[in-house]
Amino acid sequence: MRLSPSVEAIPRSGIRAMAALAQGRQGLLHLEYGEPSFFAPEAVRRAAAEALLTERMVYTPTEGPGDLREAIARKLARVNGVTVALERIFVTHGGVGALYASLASVLGPGDRILMPDPCWPNAVGQVLTLGAEPVFYPLGAENGFMPEPETWPIDASTRAILINSPQNPTGVILPRAVLERIAAVARRHGLWVISDEVYDQIYFGERPHSMLEVYPEGTLAAYSFSKTYAMTGWRLGYAVLQPGMQAHTTKLVESCYSSSSMVAQVAALAALDQVEQREIDAMVDAYREARDRAMALLAAADRQRYVPEGAFYLMLPVPAGHASDSFARMLLERKDMVVVPGATFGRLADREVRISLAAGADVVAEGVGRWLELTEELARSSG
Repeated sequence: MRLSPSVEAIPRSGIRAMAALAQGRQGLLHLEYGEPSFFAPEAVRRAAAEALLTERMVYTPTEGPGDLREAIARKLARVNGVTVALERIFVTHGGVGALYASLASVLGPGDRILMPDPCWPNAVGQVLTLGAEPVFYPLGAENGFMPEPETWPIDASTRAILINSPQNPTGVILPRAVLERIAAVARRHGLWVISDEVYDQIYFGERPHSMLEVYPEGTLAAYSFSKTYAMTGWRLGYAVLQPGMQAHTTKLVESCYSSSSMVAQVAALAALDQVEQREIDAMVDAYREARDRAMALLAAADRQRYVPEGAFYLMLPVPAGHASDSFARMLLERKDMVVVPGATFGRLADREVRISLAAGADVVAEGVGRWLELTEELARSSG
């Protein structure tokens, strides 16, 4: 007897691996998890608590309850600038569920999908479990982590393109002009675009453009309540599908988990209808402060390469002659800080480590200082 070869092919998440190495150790700077350090807003917690006391928690429609999907439609119009019919909105078990529902709805064994390097590793694992083949396009630091869609290798087996903006792990936002170039390639070859937009409300300048604005006829978009509302543990997200796909995706989701959590749905409805914009802005301001503190330290040391414009991550380079995994372990052992090896996100990213700006400005500043210390120590020792 054997185990599934598709699952065997999935590498373990370097994020979880570093967290496991740090488990039980005291006094560490934790910069590995992309997780807000805030409680969910009070309105969210109150709505959930009241529902638990007054309502039975039961199965809900597979695609999510109508009132929540109506609230999501209002949010998409208000925040993302797109008008979406109710039957295109599908509530899922977390943003990762929205991404999986989108990928599994259009990919099959042997299909190829273009994916960024660096890329959030869970997406790669999902593609592998579907028997599809990830084909990576580079996002190099020397090019500001921007794609060059005209150079992508596309053949008869290519079915889709995955993009992520604001991006994990770089914090880069794809400008509308770049999205339009991607859309032109997708139209030319008849490809789906899977757009991971879970950080859509975490940005430090102009609002990110949604691929739904640029390529409305071929985009499937994934969103989450986890990041904007500090609701990572509530496990709720949603996908925007294409017209006529709901029945197709319903069969898929029914076979995986039937429906998402009712109490999380109640909390999500409160997040959309009761949380004021100033509460979201306060959290984003904290991430911006952490970013700005990091940028000031890097600029003072003449080590600043780029400025993250969204999400809450920063990529820091690994010294020459070192791999990201060994360097991340060195930071843990010698500087008591936990980061994510860039190799978790792809081959090109092996030159980087990722830190989370959601840990708080003081923690981030201390972490960047320790990274500077270690890189200078290694430079001196190498001569």
